[in-house]
Amino acid sequence: WFHSTRQAQVAINVWLKQYNRIRPHHALGMRPPVPETLIEKTKITGTEIGG
Repeated sequence: WFHSTRQAQVAINVWLKQYNRIRPHHALGMRPPVPETLIEKTKITGTEIGG
């Protein structure tokens, strides 16, 4: 499936980002678990969500 551990890590990280930040979840009213507004705020302020 993967030619290296690094390739697997990159593929998994891409999937995790899509799953947690983009893909809507039915249990959350078709919203992503981490709304893009919180992600952008984190990038701007440099703070972690929930921390």
